[in-house]
Amino acid sequence: MNIGPAVRYLRKKKGWTQQQLADYSNTSKSNISNLENGNQGYSPAILEYLARAFHCSVAQLFLLAEYLDEEGRITRDWQHMPIDTLFMQLPKDVQDNLRHLMQILLKPEQ
Repeated sequence: MNIGPAVRYLRKKKGWTQQQLADYSNTSKSNISNLENGNQGYSPAILEYLARAFHCSVAQLFLLAEYLDEEGRITRDWQHMPIDTLFMQLPKDVQDNLRHLMQILLKPEQ
């Protein structure tokens, strides 16, 4: 499976350049470019680094890739995406606000 479109999609959602993602994921800009364009495979190590950079799991990277075409457009009905896949696409400030809200909602009653 080609995860390049998912990597590009998440990188752009974060507003990062390829160089920034390379820095965050312990690789080179050329590796990021080749991976995004499907010109290079990926090792388990780079998948782990990318997942950490995006604050998601390797499984979520592959899951997101299933919903994107080669241009990075969502091709399947987003309403059927798992909630964690949708969550990781939100801007960081929105994710933080939702985490805070969940803490309030899930707080045990006293």
